[in-house]
Formats: sequence, structure tokens, C-alpha cells
Amino acid sequence: MIDLHMHTKYSDGTDALYELLHKAENQKLEIISITDHDQIAAYKELEAHPNLRKIFTGVIIPGSELKTVYNNVPIEVLAYGIDYKKLRIHKIDQKKLQVKVLKTLTNTIKKLGFKYNEKNLYIDRKNPEKQWAAYVVAKEILNYEENAELIKKNGNFTSTNFYRMHVGNKNSVFYYDETTEYLTLEETINRIHEAGGLAFLAHPFIYPFDDKKSTIENILIKTKLDGIEVEYPLFSSKEREILKQLAKKYHKYISGGSDYHSKVKPDIEMGTGKDNNLNISSTLVEDWIQKIQKI
Repeated sequence: MIDLHMHTKYSDGTDALYELLHKAENQKLEIISITDHDQIAAYKELEAHPNLRKIFTGVIIPGSELKTVYNNVPIEVLAYGIDYKKLRIHKIDQKKLQVKVLKTLTNTIKKLGFKYNEKNLYIDRKNPEKQWAAYVVAKEILNYEENAELIKKNGNFTSTNFYRMHVGNKNSVFYYDETTEYLTLEETINRIHEAGGLAFLAHPFIYPFDDKKSTIENILIKTKLDGIEVEYPLFSSKEREILKQLAKKYHKYISGGSDYHSKVKPDIEMGTGKDNNLNISSTLVEDWIQKIQKI
């Protein structure tokens, strides 16, 4: 069993690197990739402390999950097999950005009449549960039963999907356009290739595209993506089958992972996903794993 999508405390997970490695070993995973958002700090720690690598006896594919933009929609690309020292990560001031997003969202929920405690609405980049404005706001307004009707009226959501369903969705009253902050998809792919890696479209069906299947297909046609994340805990069997067929049609590699964040996404388990709906065999990556760097 493998898991090629997981996060540590270096981005918005809650596990320290050693904790994640212990869990991966206990799960008897064969191959993993630590894909922190716009970060390669976990690999720097591995390099600085070689004994950490001994915790996990399987293969580690150096990776990262990079935020980018396609057709004015914020999306992510998974970079696999990179020389992490050569990866040019696009740096933005996320604290400054998230403070702006939070201010806008706070004004929106105030105008809409949601109940909330403003003392709970703040950004702390060192706290995984306070890093992202969308998560902070969603979690706060979901705390009050009095908000149930307003939530239903404006489109149901959870704390973990509020960003995709609303904040990154131009059709939502909660929309905030942050797309100018990020590189284009083409440039992001170029930087991954420049670092010797392969570029995979992350969790394609979670983005708020108007026509998801058609847009995903256009991305595969028009860009130099190497692959697509097919196995993902929030995908239905039908969605997975659609992605497999698209990958086959356009000669793209396939990947999969849990998107493990530990306490931030408590219903998602490393390796097994949500309610044991993942069991990814190493055969899924046998056609591309030999072409990339491993640790």
C-alpha cells in the first residue's frame, strides 16, 4: 500500500515529521510522498537529521503540493521526484494574504447575519487550524446552531470544503479572488520539470469548475502535465473511473493519496483514506516511479 499525498506541520498538517514517518511505518506503507503546501522543509529536516530516515523503511518520493491557477480558478499541482534544492517555489506572503481574505470574509458573514465571535477570527501561521482564513471562518460559524438556516441558504459546507465550494468559487457570495497572487499552471509545471520532477494535477474533481470533466480534459490537452491524481478519498468510484479513462486517453501517469493532515482532517487516515475507501497498490506507479528521484 502507498500514499503519495500527505502533510506535516510544515504546512497545514499537525504531525511533526517523525510522527508522520512512524505512522507510515506502522501502516506498513511501501511508498510515500510528503507533499506540504509550497514547502520542502520536511526534506531539509531529513537531510539535516539522517536518523529520521531510518524510522521509515519504505521508499520516499520527494514532493510538494504547489498552488497555481487555471482559468482564474486556484488549483494545485503535485510535484513528484523533484530535486528539492532546485525547485523554485513561488513565494508569497501568505499571512498578509490570509489576513486580507479574513477581513473580507468577516465583513461578508456580518452582512449576511451569521452569528460569530470575532475574537476567534484571526490568522496564526504557526497554528495549522488558524493558517487559512476560509477554514477559520467556516469552523467558527459552524459552531452555532443559529447559523444552520443561513448556511443552508448560502450553500452547505464543512470547515474543510468551504474554501473549494465558496471562497475559491466565483459563483459564491463568499468568493475572494486570490488568483493574481499565484503563478500560472504552465509556469508551475515548467518549474517542476526544471527541478527534474513530474507534475500531477492534484484532486481534480474538488475544484469549482463549471464543467468539471470538460475542464479537466482541457487541462490535460493544453498543458505539459505528466499525470493526474486518480485515487483520492473524496472521489466516487465513477469519478475515479472517469479520471482513469482520461489518463489513458491522453497518455498520462496516475497517482493517488489520502491528503492526510492528521487533526485538521480527522476523518482522513493515512493510507486508508475516509472510512477505509483507499487501498492503493504500488502497481499504480510502477510505470513512472523508476524515472524519478527517491530518498
